[in-house]
Amino acid sequence: MSIAQIDIAYGAEDKSLTMCVSHFPPHQIVLPGQTPIGENIAATTYLFNKLGYKVLFTENNTIWRCLGMLKAGKVDIMSGLLDSPERRNFAHLLVYSSLHKKSFYVKEGGPTISGFADLKGLKIAVLKEIKQFEKFDNAPDTFFEKVYVNDMAAAFRVLVAGKVDVVISTNFNDLDKYIPPNNHEIREITVTLDDASFLFIALSKKSKIAHLAKDFTQLSQELYSNNEFKHVINDFRIKHPEHYRPAF
Repeated sequence: MSIAQIDIAYGAEDKSLTMCVSHFPPHQIVLPGQTPIGENIAATTYLFNKLGYKVLFTENNTIWRCLGMLKAGKVDIMSGLLDSPERRNFAHLLVYSSLHKKSFYVKEGGPTISGFADLKGLKIAVLKEIKQFEKFDNAPDTFFEKVYVNDMAAAFRVLVAGKVDVVISTNFNDLDKYIPPNNHEIREITVTLDDASFLFIALSKKSKIAHLAKDFTQLSQELYSNNEFKHVINDFRIKHPEHYRPAF
């Protein structure tokens, strides 16, 4: 089905969708009194605008609340998700990008990490219910110890206190507010992953447009394969350099 045919099929429906957003710059930037922007939002709005849809946004939420709202059908879409069987139970996953790198944070004098194997035997702070990358998420319990925390502030507190060896996160530019003040002992290590993980826009199976998810899936795959999504994200980066920080 072509884009024009999909658009005609949706013509009689409400042409607005609600996207649940969380502040996670530069991927999603949710500030008071401003329309949310970010890499994920640029890709998501590009996809649905092609079909004549207007994307509306929630207020800033946690990712856990967004997942709950998506599952309940209280919002239509969210973005920036990795694949998992449980997520496919309540959402259709539309590919738009891939994850090639992860950031690890250690104290000065801490472990050296250049690849996945270097995580063996370490204690690693991770956010509850957040996917990282396939090899990490599916590693045997004996390979390393995951210490679950509620937010990044807690992750850095246990790192500084010596209760974990490493904090893992997708790179984002708001770290300064989470790191304890006057602490210069933390360093960032960026690791290129052995296998890239796809990133998805999630469409609730309870959304009013869920019945045509197959067509959305096909279109998203085309836009990913022909690098249209990549160009949209790169364009956002060029236009908004203020939302990117140098490595520290």
